[in-house]
Amino acid sequence: ATFVRVRLEDVPAACVAEMDRGRLLVLGGLLPGEASMGLVQVRVKRHRWHPKLLKSNDALLLSVGWRRYQTVPTFSLEDRGEKRMRFLKYTLEHAHCTMTMYGPMVPPNAGVMAFRSWKKVDHFRIAATGGVLESAPNFNIVKKLKLVGEPYKIFRNTAFVKNMFNSDLEVAKYAHSKIQTVSGIRGEIKKADGTKGCFRATFEDRILMSDLVVCKCWVNVEPKQFYHPVVDVAQWRPARLIGELRAANGVPVPNEKDSQYGKQFVRPERKFNPLKIPKTLEASLPFKSKPKNDSKKKKNALRQKAAVVPTENERAVNSLLNRLYTVRKEKHRIRQASSTKKKATKEKREKFIQDKREAVSKEAKKKRYVKQGQQEGQRRKAMRLD
Repeated sequence: ATFVRVRLEDVPAACVAEMDRGRLLVLGGLLPGEASMGLVQVRVKRHRWHPKLLKSNDALLLSVGWRRYQTVPTFSLEDRGEKRMRFLKYTLEHAHCTMTMYGPMVPPNAGVMAFRSWKKVDHFRIAATGGVLESAPNFNIVKKLKLVGEPYKIFRNTAFVKNMFNSDLEVAKYAHSKIQTVSGIRGEIKKADGTKGCFRATFEDRILMSDLVVCKCWVNVEPKQFYHPVVDVAQWRPARLIGELRAANGVPVPNEKDSQYGKQFVRPERKFNPLKIPKTLEASLPFKSKPKNDSKKKKNALRQKAAVVPTENERAVNSLLNRLYTVRKEKHRIRQASSTKKKATKEKREKFIQDKREAVSKEAKKKRYVKQGQQEGQRRKAMRLD
């Protein structure tokens, strides 16, 4: 074995202060292409023993090759059949996704291991594992954006829409974009109307004032360029997670309307006016098309307001009628109960007679079959067939 003298440049002062001859140092080499910084795409999967999902734009500690550093990843997923990387707010539960991070360039197929913290915890510390796909100066990651507006003027297939944009410049950027109503009527943005974001649009059919107009588009997501190398000294401090910062400063989790998943916009039920057919048109309609049993007689308002005060004789007559109705109702109940009892008795008697009849018929058939069998045997014997 021989001794080798190595000259190290740009060593942090904290490392020099903590250097100890009794402590081993591991030296590794880097290829020329691994010294430059850029974006790295990694195919990762959350470790099945880690209890939490990983969140985009949340600091993560990585071990890649010889390096250990902290970065802010952006998770995405490639749409099936589309050349598009769709932004993910959280990692998938039991599947792989793509993680884009800022750091030193790494050759493909290099192993990557992710941690949320180096500290001792009561659960599994390894958050995710994966391998490097490629490195590049930039990656195109997009997320879905839905712009919603409301019509305020309608002229046949043309409508004027408001509350979707804030200025005529935004309308000009989205000119000739495809739009659609909630009911499925498609259209196109034509031209701005004024300077407050209203615009004129054409549709394939007439829309209603109660329709919502939606413009589906995609917005670029820029990965955060954060790189914090891990220095093996006691004074090194990692960047804290967003949840830890909120808990330390007492800041509540922001409750934004667009982030409330699962809650659907409840639209009030529409009440349509009843169909009114003119009398001249109703007279010329065929009988099957004429409205039947639809016209209700209006009650006289004066009769509703007038109070009916019965006389002594009328009260006596009403009382007598009520007593007679009660007697009639009781007689009907007794008659119904007697009829039900008689019907049950009759069914029971008929069932008994039918069972006896079937038993006698079965015995007679049995005797007849025995007698026919004996006669058939004698006939075959006489003809010497057996």
